[in-house]
Amino acid sequence: MRQLIGVMAAVVALVGFAQEAPKPQAAKPAAVKPGVATSYKALKYPPPNQIRVPEPTRFVLGNGMVVYLVEDHELPTISVSAMVRTGDRWEPVEKAGLASIAGTVMRTGGTLARKGDQLDEELDRLGASVETGIGEDSGNASVSVLKEDIDTGLSILADILQHPAFPQDKIDLAKITEREVIARRNDDAGQIASREFDRMLFGKNSAYGHMPEYATIDSITQADLIAFHKQFFQPENIMLGAWGDFKAEEMRAKIEKTLGGWARGGQAKPLVPEMEPGSRKRAGIYAINKDDVNQSTVYMGFIGGKRNDPDYYALTVMNVVLGGGFSSRLMNHVRSDQGLAYSVGSSWRAGWDRPGTFVAQGGTKSETTVKIVNSIRTELGKMSEEVTDDELAKAKDAILKGFAFEFDSTGKIVLRLMTYDYFGYPSDYLQQYQANIEKVTKADVLRVATQYLKTDQLAILVLGKEKDFDQPLATLGKVTPIDITIPKPAQAALPAATPESIAKGKALLSATREAMGGAAVLKVKDFTVVGNLALSMPQGEFSMKMESTQNLGGKMLTKAVTPMGEMLQGYDGKVSWMKMGQDVREMPAAQADEALFRDTFWLLQNFENSALTVQALGPSEVDGKAEEGIAVSDPARKLVVRLYVDAKTGLLVKKSYTAAFMGPPTDTEELYSDYREVEGMKIPFKAVVNQGGKKRAEQTTTEMKINPNVADAAYKKP
Repeated sequence: MRQLIGVMAAVVALVGFAQEAPKPQAAKPAAVKPGVATSYKALKYPPPNQIRVPEPTRFVLGNGMVVYLVEDHELPTISVSAMVRTGDRWEPVEKAGLASIAGTVMRTGGTLARKGDQLDEELDRLGASVETGIGEDSGNASVSVLKEDIDTGLSILADILQHPAFPQDKIDLAKITEREVIARRNDDAGQIASREFDRMLFGKNSAYGHMPEYATIDSITQADLIAFHKQFFQPENIMLGAWGDFKAEEMRAKIEKTLGGWARGGQAKPLVPEMEPGSRKRAGIYAINKDDVNQSTVYMGFIGGKRNDPDYYALTVMNVVLGGGFSSRLMNHVRSDQGLAYSVGSSWRAGWDRPGTFVAQGGTKSETTVKIVNSIRTELGKMSEEVTDDELAKAKDAILKGFAFEFDSTGKIVLRLMTYDYFGYPSDYLQQYQANIEKVTKADVLRVATQYLKTDQLAILVLGKEKDFDQPLATLGKVTPIDITIPKPAQAALPAATPESIAKGKALLSATREAMGGAAVLKVKDFTVVGNLALSMPQGEFSMKMESTQNLGGKMLTKAVTPMGEMLQGYDGKVSWMKMGQDVREMPAAQADEALFRDTFWLLQNFENSALTVQALGPSEVDGKAEEGIAVSDPARKLVVRLYVDAKTGLLVKKSYTAAFMGPPTDTEELYSDYREVEGMKIPFKAVVNQGGKKRAEQTTTEMKINPNVADAAYKKP
């Protein structure tokens, strides 16, 4: 009877033991040799060596494909990587997720000549790998093989680039993955803040701010993927890099033979999408209220610039002084001196061919939220006042030494050179970068800090539990709330209700109420179901004992005994919570509200309420039998549940709706059987949950308690 969709959690405790080590005997201080530094402050380091980049062989095929070759004979392997001028910034906003799915299914779906599963087997046999993917501003396809298998590897790569099959079954699997990502996207506070800060600056429906939703994923078809591939995957849109154990002349001949015959596509080169009007004028206070966290995440900043801007190098150095490492000002003053942050820092995220962002961010406990906002903002303001010689030297040293790690392998070097070429940067950009960082002076840092770090023009985003803040955010200025609610998947549209379908729907539910107990049903105020729940997990069946109480006034309490221990989940009408061991956390209350709306007793008591819409759907087949369908809707909350009743007995045999259960929201159905008499009512003692056409759970009731009158205090968060 009770809604079966719930939240499961497991707590794993790891306890370590350590023995106290014996205290070492005091040693006599060693004599200091002349000329040896006695403190780390006295250590002197030579300037970093210049990064030596091997000279690549670069050529252009007749079809416009640019190729880079770098020999590396250290290992008997060869890697080839294609960089494709495509990306999700060019996908239609109403089909967000199209680029990502295309990049995935190009590999999993195989080609017209090689099915995906066959391709897996062939690569396993070769000990090779092939990967594809599409990000914001580029796509990639790569192959890595032993040198003796390079002909086969190139053939596979060329086939995937030119002839992806996009089979429907692999598209469906990719969509499942995308839906799971959507379902989990609000789990991590830091990821939410980072994502929403960028969306707030660039625009939620812009090329740089849109994101997949259930509806956009559902709208993507095989024809969309084929058209997307045809538009962007053409040789003149591709740069190819190869590195490994080969001779450049021989590899060039192989590439020309394998990919040189690919005809030009003739599609126009995609232009970099423009920024939304007003993107640079988003200053203000923005808030995301999240009641299930006890720490706040703060982001502040603005839209920045590109890597080829004249001020990029000075801004890079300024950022390291401000918040780019453990010796930065934000770390020293906000974290160490004031103890306000467990993490704090800043970044100047310049774009290659479009403006990036400047971000200063920190995390703190809820009770110091406004304090950390003011502290970070103060440090930004001080950047234009003074920069010491030591700060400048350390920042430049950190940048130049850290940059070397981007060139510590031949593969990284080739891909970096391709990136410069792809975005239109000069071939000696690496040398220019190193030289320009070295040229930055204190005056340069102070100038850009004064020009760019205007504390009265910051966009400030705060995510946290507002009721626990030290002060209202309104003390900082006008607050604009940001809604991160995940839109539900689109449900199958109901036919237009008519007076006849409404009357018939109510008549059917009246008959069902009578069949299940009539007046006794109307007297139910709360009930407790005791029984067993078996979940069908990917790892196998998972069973637990459950005792669930539903108060029809809007409260719920579930106790589950699992192999990991006892779990409690409750809802008092306002706060939804879960407790396992000593861990207690709040949960989204909307799920509990929806579960109550779908409860059979509640529906049979309230279907005549004017706030609900009831309509007959006509006969529908359930397990091979024609049953009567009825839809009950709550237009205000956009909730719909479909009920199917036995035409002869009037008893409920199935419910269907959209809900999350061990994954993202999708079509769900509950099938009822084994009706038994309980206090003048007929109650199903077995319920099976199917989702996506597969069995997900089975509940077997052992005891049903009607009106146990559970005290309100039992539903309260511990």
